[in-house]
Amino acid sequence: MFRQVRPNRMTAWMVGAIIFLMAFVDVAINHLGTWEPPRDGSYCSTNSGTGLVPETQPTTQAATENGAGSDVPIKTSQFHYLIPASKTSRRFCFLLASSAASRYPAPQIMGWNGTGLFDAAKTHLAKLRAIQVYLESLPREEDDDIVLVVDGYDVIMQLPPEIMLKRYFATMEAENKRTAERFNITLDQVKEQNLDTTLFFGPDKLCWPTNWRAPRCWAIPPSTLPSKAFGPKTNNGDSFYVLPKWLNSGTLIGPANHMRDYIAATMKEIDHTYDPTYRLKDSDQYYLANVWGRQEYYRSKKLHGDEVPGGPGDRFLPRKFTNDQQVEFHVGIEYESAMFQTKGYYQPFNGWLYYNGTDTPTAMMTKDIFEEGDGFKPFPIEMPEEIQKSLSKIYDEIPDAHPGSTSNEWIRDVVLGTNYATKKIWCLWHATGDKKVIEGQYTKFWFYPFARSLLKSAVKSLRASNKISNQPIGGRYWVHKTVYPDSDKLTDPLGGAWSDEETGRRFIPWDEMCKHFDKDVLGGENAEPERIVLTSPGATNKPFGDSPAGGGGDSDD
Repeated sequence: MFRQVRPNRMTAWMVGAIIFLMAFVDVAINHLGTWEPPRDGSYCSTNSGTGLVPETQPTTQAATENGAGSDVPIKTSQFHYLIPASKTSRRFCFLLASSAASRYPAPQIMGWNGTGLFDAAKTHLAKLRAIQVYLESLPREEDDDIVLVVDGYDVIMQLPPEIMLKRYFATMEAENKRTAERFNITLDQVKEQNLDTTLFFGPDKLCWPTNWRAPRCWAIPPSTLPSKAFGPKTNNGDSFYVLPKWLNSGTLIGPANHMRDYIAATMKEIDHTYDPTYRLKDSDQYYLANVWGRQEYYRSKKLHGDEVPGGPGDRFLPRKFTNDQQVEFHVGIEYESAMFQTKGYYQPFNGWLYYNGTDTPTAMMTKDIFEEGDGFKPFPIEMPEEIQKSLSKIYDEIPDAHPGSTSNEWIRDVVLGTNYATKKIWCLWHATGDKKVIEGQYTKFWFYPFARSLLKSAVKSLRASNKISNQPIGGRYWVHKTVYPDSDKLTDPLGGAWSDEETGRRFIPWDEMCKHFDKDVLGGENAEPERIVLTSPGATNKPFGDSPAGGGGDSDD
């Protein structure tokens, strides 16, 4: 009997399975193809108590960066803006004002009023600890958010965050292509082999702390700048002519998860190597650069085998503290200064330019800054269209601050900080080295004559919308992680910043932090407009300073 029943049962089972599969395919065709992500911003965390309130994206419909249609919905991610600082100062308020004027969100201040291990006045390592606490607090769904960290007392912003993000993704793409060429592999293999670079520091022309035996000084890759980027004297031994290729810890950008791993590894580096007798024992750059140097050594070892070239004869090699220690952290340098312009030893090749071309905003370099002699020919530096549009939009939001002047007129006579060697109008200026020039340089930035109006406008604008761009950047839409409190909670029209000093965070109004420095920070709006005097083409070129010209000008550095 059982032999007769079994085939019937098998037949019934097969018929049932076929019916189920046909039904599943029908459901998939008619329903799954039309699914879209939530339109309520739920890709982003929402916490109205802390000011972390992403806006609903106006479009999550299928699209691509060039506007063409696509069946794949575009994700929305967040942009985090962190400033390590323990207390206020004039220079801190310069950064705060320049950030708001350039349409950065209310920043999150790391280590504010910190004590003990979090007291930045006593140790630079407090900066790392505060950043680590923040990154560890983020939910894992924010792992691919982009985080920007800038030092609190020697940085001034120049261009809006949408330009920063565009340049970040362009820099990452270029660096990963370079890695593919270096290892003779494809771009897909770069990622598969865990060699992709996603974290970028600003460039230094000097390895600091200096020890040429250390991997952080000798094991690192060459600069992407041309071999004669600074003219015939490039790499002649003079620090001003050295190609930038070392890590500067004052500016850092990249995804939250990679930054979290890298900072955690740096804290372990401190645990293993901290020497209380070492003069620079509290230098965050020392430990961050050591972790990077180890990474680059092992990248080279993967390429060359056991014998890694470079360094002096008495060099020392990076050591692992455990056999399975992670050495790859996706760290690189932003050599071109499209995002980060450091001051130290860059002064002859960085300065103010008038973008006053008649057809398009263009500056003409008429000065032989590279000392080419008879071979020198004046050359133009054109303002990219994305900068024109971005700055013009901000200018148009404050018509009462410049009655009778249009953005079309203003943008063709604006002065912007520019790297002469790479021809990049940089996103921010980091005053590495001597800080005495900061006060003098702040008043030269494009926003200074309208600073007060720009801060008020920023609060209103970012309350209305926290999206960074209407178009995708790097394949995603972007919103700010933080927003300003509602008007019933924030009465200061100039905004402020979020502090990490309390659980749940606290918003600190502008007046509480910067009112004492208002005259220096916001005084340009009521002052007589300054017309910067052009330096003659034959003038001696000196460090980044007072006067824009057809290529650089005198300075008080």
